Amino acid sequence: MRNSLVYQNENNKPKAPDELLKTTSLLYFKEALRDQRFEQCPTLIKTAKRFGAQNADIRKVINEYTNRGNAGQHNGANLAIGGRLRYLKEE
Repeated sequence: MRNSLVYQNENNKPKAPDELLKTTSLLYFKEALRDQRFEQCPTLIKTAKRFGAQNADIRKVINEYTNRGNAGQHNGANLAIGGRLRYLKEE
């Protein structure tokens, strides 16, 4: 069980409760970013830090979101649907 959220990598020992709470709070933060609930992010970051998350852990979640977490979403610049200027086209 490598990279397990519940078990440590060596000897499949369960993680300490604080480690599980830290991991859970980081997952909630990741889900908030994915769902674009940005108003909840400061509270989720404070909670994660309270459970032992370091700045590097939080940066990692943010980097995952900015690098690939929102990739492929449709927006006004999506050329497949006409791009931003699709509303200016004459009909």
